[in-house]
Amino acid sequence: MPQQGEAGPELYRAVLDSVFATEPYQWAPQSAVLRLISEWWDWLGAWIDGLKANNPLLFRIFLVTVLLAWAGIFAHAAWLVWLTVRGAARADRSVALLVAGERHDAEWYSRAADRAAVEGRLAEALQLAFVALALTLEGQGLLQYHPSKTPAECAREARLAGSDRERLRDLVRNLYAYAFSGRSIGPDDYRRWRENGAGPWHAPAH
Repeated sequence: MPQQGEAGPELYRAVLDSVFATEPYQWAPQSAVLRLISEWWDWLGAWIDGLKANNPLLFRIFLVTVLLAWAGIFAHAAWLVWLTVRGAARADRSVALLVAGERHDAEWYSRAADRAAVEGRLAEALQLAFVALALTLEGQGLLQYHPSKTPAECAREARLAGSDRERLRDLVRNLYAYAFSGRSIGPDDYRRWRENGAGPWHAPAH
């Protein structure tokens, strides 16, 4: 004869709760986007399996095409990285060549930059304008400039407030992109660069 308390509503409820707490009974509404992706993925898998079974030659062609496409994507990414690195190296050498020889002040480089821009040598104009900016920061005690320093080094070493530091870094990024990485530059681009560099610069708060 079963003992009293072996079974009862509490025991049944505990058993049912433990069963419905398992993973197969964890229901949650699936978003339309996830459902669409899941259905598309299932369809793609079924299509590939069918292609492999029904037309092995076409399946091999498809597989080779996918592999070539991935190889092309990685090759293009590597090419862009190489162009960026080479552009940065050329930037460093070119800016150093511009300031080699006799040392001039910021105003001289600023006028030289505008002359180069008027003559259509906009990439060179940006390099001259950066030297003018670096010398301006040096005159304000915000940077210890030397012709051997690259624009990136100047941006790292400048003693500027947070927003001004980011503004200088943005100017350096645009200098590299326009002058050495092949990005097209027009008079308006040069004018905006000069305007962004002409604003007041502030030292960090102590």
